[in-house]
Order: sequence, then structure tokens, then C-alpha cells
Amino acid sequence: ALFNRISGVVSGALRTSRSLLQYPATRWIDAVAARLVLYLLTDALVAYLILSGILSLSDTRAVLEMQPVVAGFAAAALLGTGVGLINGVLNGFVPVWQRVWGILTRPLFLASGIFWIYEDLPRVAQDLLWWNPLVHVTALVRTGFYITYDPGFLSGLLLSLPGLVLLAFGLLLMRRFHLSVLARR
Repeated sequence: ALFNRISGVVSGALRTSRSLLQYPATRWIDAVAARLVLYLLTDALVAYLILSGILSLSDTRAVLEMQPVVAGFAAAALLGTGVGLINGVLNGFVPVWQRVWGILTRPLFLASGIFWIYEDLPRVAQDLLWWNPLVHVTALVRTGFYITYDPGFLSGLLLSLPGLVLLAFGLLLMRRFHLSVLARR
């Protein structure tokens, strides 16, 4: 969910900040960064309130390890930011892309490992889904909630590299085409 929210917010940052971008001191990166930080802080506060409420009101002996949870959320935010930047440019040139992307990401939500455990899947499905970075994000976050869960398949490379590559490519695209995107809307 964080990945989808962040990618949607970042992809629409130019459109929603159009009037702010009329000021000469404001650049496209300012609008994107401001929206990203606002949504990250909002999601972090909501997650903190919900988790602390559940842990304090329920009679549970859960031990929450925050480091993998925060690292997983950061990896999802990194991936979402990169995808959002690329989608922001694509939305500017191909207006129907936003709807197409929404349709394409519906199965991605199911294929991210939220409703099932990777190790319980057949080997064919594991071989295919191992390449999905969101499966690794979900597994990492799950280790923070379930201390005994040990995902042997977890790859640090697939947690960070796709997000970094998409972020770099998205920043290059947005730097090159932000004026064209703003002019088309």
C-alpha cells in the first residue's frame, strides 16, 4: 500500500503543485520532495499510532523489531518514488497511462506477498515471484513482526537496486521533461 500511495503522490506532484511552480524560486524537485516528505511523515505517524494502539490495548506479548520494519518501508518508499517519477513523465505525455498503470498494478498488490508466505508457494511460483522487489519488502517487514520468521530467499540487492535504478532514471526523465509535462497539462 505504501508503494502505491507514494508512487501516486510523486507521479501527481507536478500537476498538484502547478501554481506553486510558477514562482521562480521553486523547482520541480521541491514540489516532488515536499509531497514525498509530507506523505512519508503522515504514513509514519498513522502507522505509529495504529501499532502503538494495538500493542497497548490488546493483551499480546508481541515483540516488535522496528529496524526491519523501517528498512522495509524505506525500500518501498524508494521504489515508489522511482516509479512515481517515471509515471509522472509518462502521464504528461500519455494521459491514459494513469488508468493503464492502475490496471497493471492491481495484480502487483496480490503478488507482493501480503496474503501469502513466499515459502508456502510452489517452486514455479517462487522462481517467478523472487524477482518482484515488493515480495522482498514484505518479507523484510514481516521479520519485524514475527521474530521466528526467517526468509532465506531475502535479497538485499533486490530490496535496494531496483529502487535506486528507477529513482535515477525517474530523476533523469523528470529533469529533462518536467517543462514539457507542465506545458501539456
